[in-house]
Amino acid sequence: MTISLFKIPSFSEEQNLENRLGKALEYFQKRAPVIFVSQHYQYWDKHGFVQQSLAKELVKAGIKVEWYDGCHWKRQSMTKTWDSPDLKLSQLPCLPLRRIPWVDSLNPWVQTRFLKKRVNFKNAPFLWVQSGLDERVVNELPYVDVFSVFDDPYLHSPSGVLSSKAKLITTQNVFAQNLFEPEQGSKVISLFPPVEMEPKCFEDDMNFEFSSSFPTKIMGYIGSFFSDGFDLVLFENFIKTMPDWGFVLCGRTDSFGMRKVEYWSKYKNFFYVPWVPRNKVGSLWRKLNLNLMLYRPAPNSDGAFPVKFLEALFYRVPSLTTSVPKTSSLEGVIPRLTFPDDLKTEATKLALSKEQPMDELFRKFSFAMDPKIHLIQVAEFTQQRDH
Repeated sequence: MTISLFKIPSFSEEQNLENRLGKALEYFQKRAPVIFVSQHYQYWDKHGFVQQSLAKELVKAGIKVEWYDGCHWKRQSMTKTWDSPDLKLSQLPCLPLRRIPWVDSLNPWVQTRFLKKRVNFKNAPFLWVQSGLDERVVNELPYVDVFSVFDDPYLHSPSGVLSSKAKLITTQNVFAQNLFEPEQGSKVISLFPPVEMEPKCFEDDMNFEFSSSFPTKIMGYIGSFFSDGFDLVLFENFIKTMPDWGFVLCGRTDSFGMRKVEYWSKYKNFFYVPWVPRNKVGSLWRKLNLNLMLYRPAPNSDGAFPVKFLEALFYRVPSLTTSVPKTSSLEGVIPRLTFPDDLKTEATKLALSKEQPMDELFRKFSFAMDPKIHLIQVAEFTQQRDH
């Protein structure tokens, strides 16, 4: 049983969804604690709101959650924007000097021993692997309920131990689904990343104004724009060839990105805002006529879905994007183009006309990306596999 990503439920269907959510939470409660394991990334930080939303929904329902975050021998500081006695945050154990062969061989044993204390057939907690886990560790575990493929879809082979042992594999876009489906069949499903959409997440006490000389027609991107995944060369082409338009970037970047920002500062139609929390950028979003998702193909983001699209919809800002694996699920939804001239022509047209059905798209995607919907589908599928 799955929910159509592009169908808004009627009143009777909404009541059915409440029933389905209740059953899903009952299932997770029976399997509690729900154990999230994330070896490759540190998700529990101030930038990890997408991943945290699932844990938060479970904890709100009184379901115990244990989260073992990215593997590193140094202690990482975890930013808690909320807390609960039902939430346990920790790190996977890891020895230093992992490049030494005997240390590399010992680390999986240490992690397996740690996880086996929590995961066994007797109490059978729900084990949810986020992004990946060492195959040597997975091989020793009695089971894996869910493997969620995240930004980098190449960390694990579709025919590897984790993919084969997991009852359910969730991907964030169609491209990643097509990578795993030939090997793992119907247990691979595409679910957009869950995003908390409570109004308080978008409360905005920031008042932002450009100088009077800055163009009034503005395109831009609000979010991290690292050089491996965001096409800075293409963005520069927009700045140079469209002087009557203003261009804005807001967010974190790398050293190459900062050098570009410093170079672009000589152009009067460019403005940069350093990273600020999501609930501080509403006034800047409202200045944009168009959200420019100028992504590049990049192995570490080929499996991702652009959450910024949902944020743009929240502020009723139309979007267009480049045709790359990350945006594969947006084919036929918004303009998804390859060549710079085509992108610029469509960008001008869309920014001036705002022809996208913003309200309808927001209802559809906010529904599909609701953490509750995510939990319903995961629970229903894994229960089917249990039988």
